[in-house]
Amino acid sequence: MLLGVSSAALADDSVTLEHRWPTLPEDHSLSLEDQITDHLTELGNMIGGHMNVLSDHLLALRVDGRHNRAKLLLGGGDAHYLTFKIDSDWLFSDGKAHVNARVELGLAGHHMELQLPDMEVIPDNYHGQDLVQVNVSVLERRF
Repeated sequence: MLLGVSSAALADDSVTLEHRWPTLPEDHSLSLEDQITDHLTELGNMIGGHMNVLSDHLLALRVDGRHNRAKLLLGGGDAHYLTFKIDSDWLFSDGKAHVNARVELGLAGHHMELQLPDMEVIPDNYHGQDLVQVNVSVLERRF
């Protein structure tokens, strides 16, 4: 008899609980993965932002963690004598970095821009020594 009363009381409590709060509210916040990605992106951009312009020398880093991309600018010089700048876009996927880079060279007022071939940068190991393998496409085929 005690068992029958407690189950009936429990059924009444669950009905009233469902009646009071039928469903949980939806969570519209970012997932933990997206929050971590955003914080790492902000940290990379904050560090890169502090390296921007020092007189005629440039070193800048911009990170987009959500899209696995980065932009690196490096260079400097004097416009009347010699300038050298590298502007590169990086895409990180499949354990490697795909790099698209452009070089600007200025010499005594003459300016030249070079588009480098696409490169892949792959971490590697040889007899316990860490190294980086850079693959450059010499011939490019497009269909």
